[in-house]
Amino acid sequence: MTWKPRLSQRWAGGLVGAGMAILFGLACQFRLGDSFTRLSYDLPFRFQGISVPEEAIIIYMDDASHLELHQPFDKGWDRTCHAQLIERLTRAQAKVIAYDVVFSAASTNATADARLTEAIRKHGKVVLAGLVNRSDDPGLASEKLEQPLEAFRGAAAGWGLANLDVDTDSLNRLHFPGMEKTPSFAWAVAEVAGAEIARIPTQRLARRWFRYYGPPGTIRNVSFATALAPDELSDDLFRNRIVFVGRKPTAGFSRQSQDEFGNPYTFRWGGHDVNYSPGVEVQATAFLNLYRGDWLRRFHPAVEFATLACLGLVLGYGLVLFQPFAATVMAGLTAFGIAAGSLALWWAGSYWFSWTSVIAIQLPAAYAWSLVFNSIRLLIQKRVLEQSLFLHLSPYRVKQILGRPELLKPGAEEQEVSILFTDIANFTRLTSRMNSNDLFRLLNDYYEVALSCVYNADGTVVKLIGDAIFAIWNAPFVQPDQQERACRAALLLRDRLITFEAMQQSLPLRTRVGLHTGLAHVGNLGSSKRFDYTAIGENVNLASRLEGLNKHLGTDILATRDIQRIVENKLLSRMVGHFRLKGFDRVIEVHEMLGEMALVEGTRPWREAFAQGLYHFQRKDFNTAEAVFRRVLELHPNDGPAGFYLEKIDEFRHKPPEEEWAGEIDMKEK
Repeated sequence: MTWKPRLSQRWAGGLVGAGMAILFGLACQFRLGDSFTRLSYDLPFRFQGISVPEEAIIIYMDDASHLELHQPFDKGWDRTCHAQLIERLTRAQAKVIAYDVVFSAASTNATADARLTEAIRKHGKVVLAGLVNRSDDPGLASEKLEQPLEAFRGAAAGWGLANLDVDTDSLNRLHFPGMEKTPSFAWAVAEVAGAEIARIPTQRLARRWFRYYGPPGTIRNVSFATALAPDELSDDLFRNRIVFVGRKPTAGFSRQSQDEFGNPYTFRWGGHDVNYSPGVEVQATAFLNLYRGDWLRRFHPAVEFATLACLGLVLGYGLVLFQPFAATVMAGLTAFGIAAGSLALWWAGSYWFSWTSVIAIQLPAAYAWSLVFNSIRLLIQKRVLEQSLFLHLSPYRVKQILGRPELLKPGAEEQEVSILFTDIANFTRLTSRMNSNDLFRLLNDYYEVALSCVYNADGTVVKLIGDAIFAIWNAPFVQPDQQERACRAALLLRDRLITFEAMQQSLPLRTRVGLHTGLAHVGNLGSSKRFDYTAIGENVNLASRLEGLNKHLGTDILATRDIQRIVENKLLSRMVGHFRLKGFDRVIEVHEMLGEMALVEGTRPWREAFAQGLYHFQRKDFNTAEAVFRRVLELHPNDGPAGFYLEKIDEFRHKPPEEEWAGEIDMKEK
């Protein structure tokens, strides 16, 4: 028989695929997808040609200048050199001089400082650099502003912060916007140069991404020493241009300087840049972006989220409609279309978003799901055994058992397990009032609810015995939190059956549960041809006895101290006494499981009263115990354990317990 998915199944499969694709896409908006987000920014530069901007030129304080001008490599230059350069650029009619060197303190040569101050003032459009130094040391100020010397600031046309917003891979992608009251160095230069964007102060702190014009060295540049030689360079080279002046790291010490950064034209994803840009070149690029108005823009986060969600919806749902071969072709064409469209948007509109995450994560997720969904027909034909096991085990356990053939072999091993026994109260009386068809229908609905509670806690249903369920945890696979899983399954079962009874019109199906943890022999009790995984032993019988004890105490869920002590800080319970159960010589401390810890305050009055009553009862102070238990019933009407002990008090008044009695209740004959 050929299986074909119905329309409703295609809808479900498509929605699951869409959900997966959307989830993966949105996850890439966070740190998980940083690499793909950066790749989305970097890749288009590899396809963009080189554009040499004519508006700016860089003068480098490079190795040759150090040597020719006899300036030290390890400290500041004689400021006479800087004064001479500004004087030369003034004669050449440079439009703006942007000095990416921080002159924050006076030098030892006051004459040189005075000459530099005069040169700055005479040109009239010199922009200086400052820094904001941030410290992670809690004992120090978090930010310290390093400004140009006051005399230089007074002579300059402006100054700005030369900090850069550097990603962890050493690449500058996002413009540094400056501080609230202090502009960035690039913005200060743009203001002095008369850039249109700089005339709108409210735009200063807007988010902008670098548009690089080419690999390092693309912006025209000359050596500082060469610029000082009037016979070597014509004034026309500097006339009406914005001239940036800054350091170029010493050859042979690449990447040891903090003033050297990656460039997307030469950056290798996952590796290192083979050619770095000096900081002043990055500053010049930021200025040119502002001056030309051609910086890159990223979609607003809400728009990018919506875009990724829409693409995930289309991909996740759409690919499910195609069979594997067609889905492969469509996935390839879609990847090409997304890449082409994103590059076109980048080039034509200067917009970008994390499009590589769509191709690298969302699309593969949607494609993989389409293959899985359209292969279900084959899986159904091969999983006859699996389908039969699904009646008793969670899907997770079925796959694990099928992956371990040794579990199918007869045999057992001793292992600690947490055990759950359930039984429907007064089931025999209920069955006598119903015909068989109605009874089976009711039980099927009941088990649909009850078994899902066990499966939600990843338990193994060992047996269904009439109206009873026998389930275990920590076997056949280890579960470190086995006790909590078993207790939560019991509480979930109690709560869901309340809703179940409210919805169905038949007789009430109150379920009693016994919980215990201990050693048991677990394994396949059948044969190599018949799988019957089970658990046997004294501790299994104890869980069964606890389930029966509920009938006498009027409770729903009883647990031994062995399992309750593991979860007492996570789930609310109360001790209901010490009992000697049928088949056991030792006294068992028994607790009633009540629910989540959120119930602590609301239940505290009657729980504390009950504990006080039990205290007096176990010390043979029956008069005080009776008064307290009656108080419990006032606070918590129909409290089963309180009623149980009031009956016991009446019994003990007629037949007092033995002298050595320590408060336990003998249930051996019950």
